[in-house]
Amino acid sequence: MSKPIPKEGLVRLPAADQLAEFARLCRGAVDPAAVARFAERCAARGLFFDTDETVVLAALSTPGRVQEFLDTQVYYNDDHASLDQEETSRPLRGVLRTALAHCFEGALFAYAVNALHGHEPRLVMLEASQDADHNLVVWRDPASGLYGSNAQSRYPGLVGRAARYPTIRALAESYVPVYYSDRTLDPKDLTLVGFSDPIDLVARFGADWMGSDDPLWEIYYTYIDDTVPFHYFVDDPGRPHHYPLVKALEENWIRFDARGTPCVSAADLPAAARDAWRAFWRAYDPDRDGPRPRGRAHEIELEFFRATGTTPIDLDDNAFDFQFYRAAGYGVDRLLTRHHPGPEAGRPGIPPGAEGRSGRKRSLSRA
Repeated sequence: MSKPIPKEGLVRLPAADQLAEFARLCRGAVDPAAVARFAERCAARGLFFDTDETVVLAALSTPGRVQEFLDTQVYYNDDHASLDQEETSRPLRGVLRTALAHCFEGALFAYAVNALHGHEPRLVMLEASQDADHNLVVWRDPASGLYGSNAQSRYPGLVGRAARYPTIRALAESYVPVYYSDRTLDPKDLTLVGFSDPIDLVARFGADWMGSDDPLWEIYYTYIDDTVPFHYFVDDPGRPHHYPLVKALEENWIRFDARGTPCVSAADLPAAARDAWRAFWRAYDPDRDGPRPRGRAHEIELEFFRATGTTPIDLDDNAFDFQFYRAAGYGVDRLLTRHHPGPEAGRPGIPPGAEGRSGRKRSLSRA
């Protein structure tokens, strides 16, 4: 897991001092010739790092060393602690200068370092229901052919894995028994439902982002779209599915009211799901049942999932979250790349406030 935060709180160093401290720690672990070779490899990609950056990155020459660095040197960046807290999408350089990274930031850090060392990493998203998702950087051991991962988390079970899995699915499944709800914090309340195909970030976004000083919002908001297949762990129908937000936009289950606010359009749901949607909100009482549906509400939730591939709470959360995506300047076309008409292409809206429920923002990356 990420470096434990002391009881007395973090003592933040100035950016240059933090980087210099990392370089001091790493300098004895890498010889000057290896540093020079690494710098040449980066230059061949058009990437140029300063002396301290190059020393640290050259020392992180294997996925195992990258994971050890995340576990022992980088604190967890809890930028979703409240709705009022400013979110971050730090690049590699930002992680080295702050010693902070959340799941997404840690994943892109690991991806960049592994890519610069020639390990051909890929990004895989773990899909959770009524919970935050999680980002893995997956790599393959050339000697054994087995898969391992890097990941940043404050939960010990959700960090990287050594290369001992024959397939990416087997690697992803290893997270299922330890992936419990961050709403209930009950270890028996497991929430992981699927995983994405591996994503080649260099093919999609180039390599310049690895040396960027700017936040990586472009990747953060758009790396999951309708070109990325997902797979269920159980009750898999044998064909991939789209990420729930993407599917909801494709099917017009999320539209915009007269004020331009994303809302669930129950009228566009399949008939069985329309009935289940209304029945669920009649049956579910968070004050009585807690943050996760129980009893009859859970039974209805399962019916809704079988009809749609999502749950009423997830669909409502996705509609609420989508306003932040749009406020960042991104449109539906960045998620629906195959010219699907979508909810912003001349289709009528729905009555103001007709279906919105939660009013709660959900994290896009697992803690």
